[in-house]
Amino acid sequence: MSHFHSTPSPSVACADNTQLRSRLRFFKAVDLGRWCLGRAASLSRILVGVLVVVSACKTTPPNTSSSQYLPAKGEQPVNPAGAKQKLAIAPTQVMIFGLGHLDTAPASFQVAWLEPVLCRLRAYKPDLILTEAMSGEQIMGLDAYAAYHGTASQYAGPTLEMAKTAQSDLHLSAAQALVQAHELSKKGNLTPAERRRLAGLFVAAAEPLSAAVQWLRLPVAERIGADGISPALAKQVNLFATMRNEMSSLAARLAADLGLERVYGAGDHLSDVAQPDFTAFKTAVAAEPSQVDRFNHNTPEFRAVPEEALKLASAAEVMPVMKWKNSTRFAELDAEAQWLSMLGSEKIGRVGRQRVAAWEAQNLRMAVAIREATAPIAGGRALLIVGAAHKPFIEAYLRTFTDVELVSVPAMLDAKPVGCND
Repeated sequence: MSHFHSTPSPSVACADNTQLRSRLRFFKAVDLGRWCLGRAASLSRILVGVLVVVSACKTTPPNTSSSQYLPAKGEQPVNPAGAKQKLAIAPTQVMIFGLGHLDTAPASFQVAWLEPVLCRLRAYKPDLILTEAMSGEQIMGLDAYAAYHGTASQYAGPTLEMAKTAQSDLHLSAAQALVQAHELSKKGNLTPAERRRLAGLFVAAAEPLSAAVQWLRLPVAERIGADGISPALAKQVNLFATMRNEMSSLAARLAADLGLERVYGAGDHLSDVAQPDFTAFKTAVAAEPSQVDRFNHNTPEFRAVPEEALKLASAAEVMPVMKWKNSTRFAELDAEAQWLSMLGSEKIGRVGRQRVAAWEAQNLRMAVAIREATAPIAGGRALLIVGAAHKPFIEAYLRTFTDVELVSVPAMLDAKPVGCND
C-alpha cells in the first residue's frame, strides 16, 4: 500500500509511540501499533516457513527417488507417428528385405536361382532401392576424417580407389560428380554415350553400384570404356555389376530391370566410433561362454527350426530361406541372441551395453537414410535390401516416423504375380 512508503521502520515507530501525549497522536499511535503487530506476525510466519523448508532440505536424503521426474500418472507423451491417421495422401510404403549375405553362400549357389524373388520384387515395383552399402558421401567423409574414424579402405577399399581415379580423370570432386550425376539422371532417355558418362560420374562420386545400374542398362556391346569412363574403370564397373552378392545380384539388377537410374547406400560405419575396445569386448564375452553359443545360433530355440539345413545349396532352398530370414520368429530369436541378451549379462557389463549402443546407432542412421531418400516420393514405394539382423531394429525405428507404412516381405514372397514361379 502507498502509505507505507513514508512510514518509519517498525522498530523506530514502536519506540516513539510511548512518548506521544496528544489524543490525536494517541489514536494515530494505536493505528501504528496495530500495523507494527501485523508486520511482526507476518515476519513470524515467514520465518516459520523458512525454517520448515530448511528442515525439509536437511532431513530429505538426496537422490532417494527419481519418481518426481516421471510423467504424471495417465499422462500420454506426444506420438508423432499418430499423424499417419490423418495423412492427406497414402503413406509411403517401405519394405525391408532381410537375408544372409549372398557372398557367404555355398560355392554351388547360382545367381539365377534368385529369379523367383526378383520376379516378386519387380511386381512390388519400388520407386527407389537402397542397399547396405555406404553412400559415397559417407565413404568420402570417412576418408576425410581418417584420423578419427580410421581408414575408409577397410570398409570400401575398391570403391575409394576407383572414386579417386575417376575424380582425377574427370577433374571433379566427389560432390561435383554427384551434382552432375543428379542432373544427367533427370534427363531421361539417355543415349549409350550419356549412360557411360553417367556411370563415370557415379564412380567418381563413390557410388559404384549406381554405376553398375547404368552398365546393366546398356546393351552388352556398349559396355566399353569411353565418354568419361576409362577402359580400366569400365572393367571394374562390369565386375561390380556381376558380383555374387545381394547388392549387385538383387539391388542393382532390380533397379536396371525397373528402369531406375541408381540405387542408394543406406549402410553406416560412422557409428563405429562408439564401439567398445575389441580386446575388452572379447574378454568379456569369453567370461560368459553361453553368449558365444547365442551369437552362433547354437541354442535350443534355433535348433528347433530348420535353419542349419537351409544353406542356399539348391534352387529349392531359396524361397524357404528368404521367408525364414524375414519372419517375425527369426527377428525375435536373432535380436535376443545377438544383442538383447548382452544387456542382461553382468559379466559382459558395460562393454556389452556399448556394443549394443553402437548397433542401435548404426540402425538408426540406416533408418534416417531411408527417411531422407523417401522424402521426395511421399506415397510411393521403397525397398531396402539388408542383412537380416538389421531388419527388426530398422523396422522398429521406421514405425516411429510420421508417414511410413511397413510392407510384409513374407506376404510378398507368398504372392504369385503373373509370370512368377516358385
